Amino acid sequence: MTDEERMLPVLKKSLLFRNMTDSEIFEALGAIASHRRVYPKRTLVMRDGDTMAQVGVILSGNLHLFHIDANGNSNLMEHLGAGESIGLLNAIGEYRLHISAETTEETEVLFLNVSQLLRDHVLTAPVQIRFLQNLTLAVAQQAHRLTRKLEDSIRRSTRERLQDYLSDQFHQAGSRTFSIPLNRQDLADFLFVDRSAMSNELCKMRDEGLLKFDKSKFELLIEMPITADEPDPNK
Repeated sequence: MTDEERMLPVLKKSLLFRNMTDSEIFEALGAIASHRRVYPKRTLVMRDGDTMAQVGVILSGNLHLFHIDANGNSNLMEHLGAGESIGLLNAIGEYRLHISAETTEETEVLFLNVSQLLRDHVLTAPVQIRFLQNLTLAVAQQAHRLTRKLEDSIRRSTRERLQDYLSDQFHQAGSRTFSIPLNRQDLADFLFVDRSAMSNELCKMRDEGLLKFDKSKFELLIEMPITADEPDPNK
């Protein structure tokens, strides 16, 4: 099996290659300069303040996207896994990064030089045009996620943020029992809350009969209010 064939199952999960056949994916990759890189655990893939000329697609492993404020506090923006993309806004708009990305385990990333299509070529091939249509949807998806993150950070209590996060995990798992991909400190950083305050709130919710938890494993009891799901129309 070639490296390209090994990547196919993951690339098909990416919105960038939505509704494309195997041969069309290979054709799109052939039109874009690309390279793969493997990063050890706890390695920075991109750093706040750098420029990023390429879009990265995670082939395996996981990344934490985070921002460190002027006081040295680390805020976890996103937890990304195989098939998800990084650097969309920066590579397309040529903006400097305002976040960093660090691996949580050994991680392989495929980098795509999308500016080659955006700025250097006249688009004629249908596959190239379809890829750029998908790229536009991926940028819209990213902007929507950032908007929701902003809404959560400016107007919700710790309990409401926990409820929304656990509800989202419930919808992804399709079960009231699930494991989350974050430890307690990462969860607090992701929700923009103090870890002790968050832990106290979780204990209150447990004592009120809303949920049970053991480390990263959670069970939402019937009394636990579930936030309505907002399906992604582009999946």
